[in-house]
Amino acid sequence: MTEKPDLFDVLRPGGIRGREDARDACLVDLCPIQREAAAHIDGPMVIFAGAGSGKTRVITRRIVHLIESGVPPWQIVAVTFTNKAAGEMRGRVEQLTPYGSRALITTFHSACARWLREFAVEAGFTSDFTIYDDSDTISALKAVLKELEIKLDKNLTVGDYRGFLHDVKTEALFPHERETINAKYGESMPVAALNVYKRYQEVLAASNAMDFDDLLMNMLLLLRNNVHVRTAMQQKYRYVLVDEYQDTNKTQNDLLTLLAAAHRNLCVVGDDDQSIYSWRGASPANILEFATTYPDAKALKLEQNYRSTSTIVDAASSVIANNTKRAAKKLWTANDRGDPINFRIEADEEVEAWAVARSILDEMASYPLRDVAIFYRTNGQSRPLEEALRRDRIPYRVYGALRFFDRAEIKDLMAYMRLLANPADDVSLRRVINVPARGLGDTAVDQLAKAATARGKPMLATLKQLADDNAPRVGPKFRAFAELLDELKSQLAVGGLESFVESLVKLTGYRTWLENRFPDKVVDKLENIHDLAGALAVFEEEGSKKGLAALSDWLQSVTLVTTEDENAQGVSLMTLHSAKGLEYDRVYIVGVEDGLLPYGKSTEDTADLEEERRLFYVGMTRARKKLSLSSAFRRRVYNNTMANMPSRFLKEIPRELMATDANHKAAADSWQHNHENDDDQDDFASSSKPTKQKVAASYTAAVGDRVQHPTYGAGIIDQIIDEFGHVKAVVEFDGLGKRKVATHHLEPDLGKELTYDWDDI
Repeated sequence: MTEKPDLFDVLRPGGIRGREDARDACLVDLCPIQREAAAHIDGPMVIFAGAGSGKTRVITRRIVHLIESGVPPWQIVAVTFTNKAAGEMRGRVEQLTPYGSRALITTFHSACARWLREFAVEAGFTSDFTIYDDSDTISALKAVLKELEIKLDKNLTVGDYRGFLHDVKTEALFPHERETINAKYGESMPVAALNVYKRYQEVLAASNAMDFDDLLMNMLLLLRNNVHVRTAMQQKYRYVLVDEYQDTNKTQNDLLTLLAAAHRNLCVVGDDDQSIYSWRGASPANILEFATTYPDAKALKLEQNYRSTSTIVDAASSVIANNTKRAAKKLWTANDRGDPINFRIEADEEVEAWAVARSILDEMASYPLRDVAIFYRTNGQSRPLEEALRRDRIPYRVYGALRFFDRAEIKDLMAYMRLLANPADDVSLRRVINVPARGLGDTAVDQLAKAATARGKPMLATLKQLADDNAPRVGPKFRAFAELLDELKSQLAVGGLESFVESLVKLTGYRTWLENRFPDKVVDKLENIHDLAGALAVFEEEGSKKGLAALSDWLQSVTLVTTEDENAQGVSLMTLHSAKGLEYDRVYIVGVEDGLLPYGKSTEDTADLEEERRLFYVGMTRARKKLSLSSAFRRRVYNNTMANMPSRFLKEIPRELMATDANHKAAADSWQHNHENDDDQDDFASSSKPTKQKVAASYTAAVGDRVQHPTYGAGIIDQIIDEFGHVKAVVEFDGLGKRKVATHHLEPDLGKELTYDWDDI
């Protein structure tokens, strides 16, 4: 029987045959297990995808295969966690099928924002609701705490309440579930936390606003309680795909379960070995227990790594195998063995950073800077690394630095825009009502807020009423502010978004205010504002909407997007958490020490220790070709000096995969000896003897010793002196002459790279 062509086949060159060719072509370059995963159509499926095993390829090919098998693309939704990952998935799908753009491929938050605007009335909002970012959330929360007369101090901060709100929303607990919240959090909750939660949600609802967590919570609430919405969503999306499923929290998992309940075509892809976000609610149990929820689920394992050398893969696999709560799997690769893993132990974090910088310079011919990354456990470790890179004129960028849209001048102008798009946005009004200063200080704003609460209206609507009523003292000022907003709205309707930014700066007097308030930074801030205008212009050019409608769409897009600068060509510095999802030819992991990796007191709890091991595993598997690890005898972190042993995870790497050197045997023996005697407190303390000084746990400096300094290189100690309790050395450096330096920056010059004897860790 001849298959009846559908609309796609009529439009496609080649008809049904063309569809079959496209369907087969999207599977042709996959390995057998990848092909089996991508070709699956109906029913639940869980794919355990090891690091570098091609999970993005599999999930995108599965979307294409569904479309080319006759599934209408608008019945497919695929969700992930970052805009970058969603964009990559979307781009790959659109390259492989002309209908890929019709499938919804996005992040959890973007998807929920889209659906909530569609069903806003059902949720008690209007479709132009504002999405509050972190600073807006803090502002709203501060207002609630002030209203409830909760006094904050160093032991009770707004951050405590912000953390509590995030935790309960992550666990899908609503304000009315007081008993459940009490049972789960008990005395760990801040003072009056339940009342704050309830009032905070009321304030957001009155402002026609949601915070990031509310996007998921409110969508979940609709799916749970609203039969109309649930039925419509289940009928619309017959196929649901989830990337990085191990990172889902309870709210996200419940939402996905309800969305896929009717057709049960839920495909989840992830790796429990890379679950490193429990601190923000992620639960690896979601993927580990998927087969319990769906007993008929197809379960597949992608275990072949295509990214890294076999040395790196084998080392990482040996480390993660020590975790007990994980799905059984064995990562392997057909790639070459590659270089052994280097491990260095340095005197302190300064020398460690210097050694990394010098290694980068030495290897530039093999590893261009854009292919090099340095990972660390905490942001506080970046400072010496940045100084070392700057000193050697090595370009670099730090992931997690202040983003463009987090800069004060950008947030100010965006608050004006958001107030125009959503007049009920009280947080935005609070930010700009006196920026630039117009005589409406905290007292006037507090009075306005109380009046708005009493009248049950947003602050802007109340402000206009008070202006019309000619309220004493503030009436004229309120009227001037309201007229300013009306004028801005008129300018927006007449001109484009780019010219609107110029009008906004001019009409508000913002430039003059910047010049007076930030005279030394005004040039940079104005350049940022020009960039903002350019971003708005590009957005308007690429879209079909104009004026206020275009502005509203743009505000949503920039609120949800948290991308980094992709044009940097320097070395990448980042925490191990930030490294997830990235890959580099050359990777350095610094601070591989107990106390840092694993971090703090995580060694006291099995679950915490296993997550720290997963974090180390993630860092190791970011490396494609070469991996180096390092630790320090002593390290200053947050103004405290630490003297930790090398990480216990190092022992889990097979010795044959490591580069070893007998020259480091003496240092290793000394390290071990210094830590066997808990009563020896002088190993890391300043000596009172000016002729001989302990400069590291493994080395005692003396006149005549040949040493290395991170800035001046090699030299011979000429003199040891005591300057008011600070022991320093006068060193005759090769080619530089004598320099007086701090002894803790010196290490013995052994004439070659120091590596560690594995038996001594």
